[in-house]
Amino acid sequence: MDDALAGAGAARPGATWEMPRPPATIIPLPGLAFPTAALIFVLTAVVGGWLAVLQFAHVAFGAAWTIVDLFMGLVIGPLMPRMSPQARLELSSRLMPQMAVLMPTLVTVTLVSGFQLSLKLGTINTAHPYHTWVLASFAVVGVMALVALGVNEPTNLAVLFEMRKPRPDLELIGRLMRRFIYSSAVLGLMQLGTLIIMARLAS
Repeated sequence: MDDALAGAGAARPGATWEMPRPPATIIPLPGLAFPTAALIFVLTAVVGGWLAVLQFAHVAFGAAWTIVDLFMGLVIGPLMPRMSPQARLELSSRLMPQMAVLMPTLVTVTLVSGFQLSLKLGTINTAHPYHTWVLASFAVVGVMALVALGVNEPTNLAVLFEMRKPRPDLELIGRLMRRFIYSSAVLGLMQLGTLIIMARLAS
């Protein structure tokens, strides 16, 4: 898989294909409607103190975060080595701009709503019987957020900037995509740990 992804742009001798069109913009402007609406939604719930809405936001956006990470790591990751170099680059040019907007939104809403729920339900207090489990969830989710925002997001943007160059470094794009997919797989596995903790809190 490493060789296949690292050589994302290295076509076989004699093969001819066209470089896919680079993304028109680093961040798709129409796609900004979703994060804007999501942030307004969760901030309104925080200000209004709407417990049910915060619970919905935490569960829905947290589940979406889990699904996307598992899909990237367990579906897209094994699929990419079987794709032609042109198909890999075409997929990257279409997928990465969307991911650059989607993932920070899912992470932010999940963290904000989860912390507010902990405050309102009192589980953050040391006297609460589930305090230790809540701290464990904070630790796991904190590491996940650091990986998502500190590794995946810069990697995502690096791919997009490289693809917009007149002569993009295809091997570099392959390495960056490999890093993105592997870290997404790690996040997906860590998400399973959070599900175990959440199941314990719900019991």
